[in-house]
Amino acid sequence: MNTLYHFNFGVYPLSYESLLGNGIVGALLLGVLILVVLLIKRIIIAFLGTIELSYALLCKRPLFVHFYVKTIKLNQDQIKILETQFEFYKTLDVKCKGYFRHRVGVFLKEKTFEAKDDFVLTEEAKVLIAATAIMLTFGFRDYNIRYVKTIVIYPTVYYSRFSKTLNKGEFNPRLKTLVLSWDNFLEGYRIEDDKINLGIHEFAHAIHYNSMKSYDINSILFVDEFNELRRMLAADTLLKKRLVASKFIRSYAFTNDSELLAVILETFIETPKDFKIEFPELYIKVKHMLNFNISGYR
Repeated sequence: MNTLYHFNFGVYPLSYESLLGNGIVGALLLGVLILVVLLIKRIIIAFLGTIELSYALLCKRPLFVHFYVKTIKLNQDQIKILETQFEFYKTLDVKCKGYFRHRVGVFLKEKTFEAKDDFVLTEEAKVLIAATAIMLTFGFRDYNIRYVKTIVIYPTVYYSRFSKTLNKGEFNPRLKTLVLSWDNFLEGYRIEDDKINLGIHEFAHAIHYNSMKSYDINSILFVDEFNELRRMLAADTLLKKRLVASKFIRSYAFTNDSELLAVILETFIETPKDFKIEFPELYIKVKHMLNFNISGYR
């Protein structure tokens, strides 16, 4: 007798509950995977950060400064302003000029410029002001001074409603605003070795404050090296007396630590060779603060 077997290969559809359960499990697994990847990334970043911090404290500079996935291009008029009116830019090699132009472009894109008292805001004004900020932070990897969002420009001296005085310029960290008088800004560059430069002075205040509030490697070096400079002057009375008597830096520097920093940066940028000869121990501290390994400042 032959036995006939019947096999039923039917389709058994999954229930809504099963689908929902599988979806939840998949989502949980994906979430766990993402958390693991983020944890690994954080561990790697922390490890590399520790290596760089150790290197920076030993060598007084970050591992690298310039790395850009995509660069911003300036137009020909903007480049001409740099080439004809900004001496620091002229001293750079071809590669560094490209980096400098990119950073100026980023600054122009990210900052807001406001004109006051009928000042006519020109491309010249914006590019030269941006170039001043980029010059001072050219040795920084994180060069975006985040405590400067707005730059206000007056045609000449103005009455400040914050200090209740007539000012040439000021930095207001609470409002993230830097204020300049245009005629005094230009005067700072007209005489390039008198160690008085409004743009450098006010951006120095902004960079100082920004560095105290930041934790990137350049900010740490900037603050640490300036503190060492302060301690050096406090401990070595003969050095301070010689600095004061020499009148190499103007007396306004000794108003407070903030003004000391601003005036010293003006002096460093405008007269690096004389600074290095007269006060080499102070010069090297400022060089480390700015991480300047640039022709004319080595």
